[in-house]
Amino acid sequence: MTAPDPATVSIAIASFNSRQYLREAVESALAQRGVAVEVIIVDDGSDDGSDIIAERFAASDPRVRFFRTPSNLGPGGARNIALANMTGLWFAVLDSDDLYEPERCQTMIAAAASKGADMVADDMVVFTQAHGSIHRHLGDQGEPARRIDLPAYLSYPAIFGDRANLGFLKPIIRSEFLARHGLRYDASLRIGEDDMFVIRCLENGARYIVLNQAHYRYRKHAASISHRLSTQDAQRLLDANVATEARLSKRSAELRTLLSKRSGQLADAVAFSRAIDALKARNPFLAAYEMLRRPGAIPLFAMPLRSRLARLTNRSANPG
Repeated sequence: MTAPDPATVSIAIASFNSRQYLREAVESALAQRGVAVEVIIVDDGSDDGSDIIAERFAASDPRVRFFRTPSNLGPGGARNIALANMTGLWFAVLDSDDLYEPERCQTMIAAAASKGADMVADDMVVFTQAHGSIHRHLGDQGEPARRIDLPAYLSYPAIFGDRANLGFLKPIIRSEFLARHGLRYDASLRIGEDDMFVIRCLENGARYIVLNQAHYRYRKHAASISHRLSTQDAQRLLDANVATEARLSKRSAELRTLLSKRSGQLADAVAFSRAIDALKARNPFLAAYEMLRRPGAIPLFAMPLRSRLARLTNRSANPG
């Protein structure tokens, strides 16, 4: 078997119990046109046999490399293993239940070259298990490419906002930039790790553009619809944002204001999650206390209703 070409893009796939979707995700990464890819699958303690699928890919295709975490680390910790072992000029992320369109990496690298960017993201097409498109995450912004600096990024909601969150996007990033600044994911975060990683990149001066194109396919399925933000996860994300506030306290007043607003949004999310926990424990008085302490959390109670409706709609569309 001949040695693979030097990688243009290292695509990190953190895999935890992803047997149902992993094969399709890896195949979409390997099908990238016009670029040499290195696919790094990091199994994060799976017990459903998805690690066997990953091992077979690595054994049969020299472009695929396989690693295991020492214990379940979460997506950030798994991606850090990929970062430490990558060889490509660019670093990209693909969630194990999502897909790339074949031209994604080539399109984004070309855009980076034309704009002199260190990071490039595209929009996401949300689709169902039957591969039917639902909508684009950001929608049609009307611009072929737009520059996103740190204030612009922080102006978007951190969580549960009325605008699409840029933190869901999956940018590709120059490996040289990451190495020069020693950047890694915050492994303590189980949600929001992509968001905080982008903030660290922008904090270190990354030139970031977002394309008005959608070559990333985000799979919306029963587990993703029903997932609820845990209180512990929300608190960790709030703590990370507060730490960012402290780290950037000497920057502009605009940045301080934006970060403080994000902390408020995340504090509302923590209060909402605590209230849900209290209601599940049949303690309505504690739930009411959380709502009174953070009135901004009250509108978030509309989300479980929307989630329930989404599950019912999905069940009706896929009977049996």
